Amino acid sequence: MVPRRHRIALLLLLAATLPAPAAVADDGDPAGWSVRTDPRKRAFLVATDRAGGPRLLTIACLRDAESFGLYAIGLPGLNGSADGVRLTLGAGGATFAVTGSISPDPMSNAPSFSHDDDIEGPARNALAGRLLPVLKASGPLVVTVGDGPPREIPLADRPPLKGIATPLATFEKICFGR
Repeated sequence: MVPRRHRIALLLLLAATLPAPAAVADDGDPAGWSVRTDPRKRAFLVATDRAGGPRLLTIACLRDAESFGLYAIGLPGLNGSADGVRLTLGAGGATFAVTGSISPDPMSNAPSFSHDDDIEGPARNALAGRLLPVLKASGPLVVTVGDGPPREIPLADRPPLKGIATPLATFEKICFGR
């Protein structure tokens, strides 16, 4: 379990760095995949359906806080409130799964999934070994929350959706130092 102080720090960070509600894309978010970074070695890999649309998936890596988070909103299977819910990402035969909680998004009140984890030392390398094969696979990325139906998010460029390759390269460099 992630220490409470790390979860609180991450929530405060997200509130400070993501001025728009979590369900709404930031002004600069394109359709598809993008990455937000800051000088503190923090990277947020974001997937949206359309420019100005909801942020379906946010993968956060905070090197300065040795923290990793995965957040989803607006996906099938996000209902009510629950702990111990499994979110699975799959693509090209590779899978990555985390356990988190479903609760109302503080800004939009829509059901959202959140998972936070410490990634100090060897945990960062282990995370890279589990997450990157999924994000680098041929798509689409299939996201499943609990027993809900799967939701596909394209990984490749599909105009007007931007593909994951360029944002992922930046995310990988900041998060995993590669």
